[in-house]
Amino acid sequence: MADNANIALKAGTSTLPAYTENARLRFATGTLLYLAQGLAQGLFFVAIPSWLAVNGQPVGAIGSFIAAISLPWSLKFFIGAVVDRYAFLPMGRRRAWLVGAQACLIISLIAFAIRSPLPSELATVIIFGAVLSAMTAVQDVALDAMIIDLTPKNELGKINAFMLGGKSVGMAGGAALVGYFLEYQSFPIAMIATACLFSIPAFAAILIRERPGEKLFPWNEGQTSVQSRDAKPDAWWPVLRETFRVLLRRDPLLIIGLCVFYGMHQGIIEATLPAFAAQEMQWGETRYSSLAGIGYLISSAGLLLVGGWVTDKIGPATLGYWTSGIVAGVIAIFIFVALASTTDLFFSSWYLFYTLIVSGFYLCMVTLGMRVCEEHVAATSYALMMGSMALGMMLGAGSAGLLDQIGGYAALLTAAIVTILSSAAMGLGLSPATGGPVRAPGLVSEPPPR
Repeated sequence: MADNANIALKAGTSTLPAYTENARLRFATGTLLYLAQGLAQGLFFVAIPSWLAVNGQPVGAIGSFIAAISLPWSLKFFIGAVVDRYAFLPMGRRRAWLVGAQACLIISLIAFAIRSPLPSELATVIIFGAVLSAMTAVQDVALDAMIIDLTPKNELGKINAFMLGGKSVGMAGGAALVGYFLEYQSFPIAMIATACLFSIPAFAAILIRERPGEKLFPWNEGQTSVQSRDAKPDAWWPVLRETFRVLLRRDPLLIIGLCVFYGMHQGIIEATLPAFAAQEMQWGETRYSSLAGIGYLISSAGLLLVGGWVTDKIGPATLGYWTSGIVAGVIAIFIFVALASTTDLFFSSWYLFYTLIVSGFYLCMVTLGMRVCEEHVAATSYALMMGSMALGMMLGAGSAGLLDQIGGYAALLTAAIVTILSSAAMGLGLSPATGGPVRAPGLVSEPPPR
């Protein structure tokens, strides 16, 4: 089997069908590539913030790091416009971008390992983190656009569940394993380990063509598909015009607001919990990172087993209302119990349940976003919606230091409650066609024709 794969790669062919030809292959490809993306995000959203907290950096410093690594994701609109406008069509509209971003990410991790900054060198850590985050953002934009372009609409809920499940597994590995290497080995070993772990699932992008007959590599035989050639815009203005035509509707605007408030919630939480674990509970980075890893694994199990089915069955907006209310209640319990007197058992149990529920809300959000996108500008429009979440993370994480000064952990967590409920409230105005609440006959406002 290995010999056949090597021969196929040398010849520029693949024994696997193209992405469009097989539903199981679509699910496997999306899951593996999101797993790779999760490994990188586990590094800079969990392992490094925990490393900074354990080494004495305050909530404000951790918030600054998270705000900086969120910046490239807030610029996903511009990345998406470039990905929509330019493409090496013989390899498909998106795949060349996907492979290129993965290669640059591995190179950046190796450079990070060679430089090996100390926790006190916050500016250097922020710069490298932002570069890694930028490469991951490009990969994310290209992959999401490929999913929207090539996946049947009736599969989106299920495939998003699988992809986010894979991402959760990747974040578990990135958080727990990298956290272990940071505490018990060295920073360079942690970065090299991340690069090695990332490259294994990312290899799927090399083996899978978008459509039959396309090239695996630029130097191989193959040709541009008719669908890719017809879908690619030839100028900037059509990309921008069609993007804003899609987004300047009620439903996409509401989803953008939903993403901003959710991002603010996540930014506050990601800055708060590592500091609380390290400085209030005296946990080491491995302990918190391992807990985060277990949380992501539990979330992945929930997403893979029931997430997609439940989302498609009852609707993403309805599920979002329920999960947001539970998240707010869980955080309120933490405010009144944990801040007064907490134990390792309570904090661990609370964190695992919180991670599971908030992953359900995130699944609802991304499914709603994909539902309102159109294929020819999928990268730009979806990137703008998801980039607004990163903008929210910047705002939330950037405000963490001020909230900490105003009222400590109580103020931080109260703000997290307000933002998650505000996010869910945006869904109340969505049309039933997108996933919003069903209204009485005669009161349903259908979206304009696409």
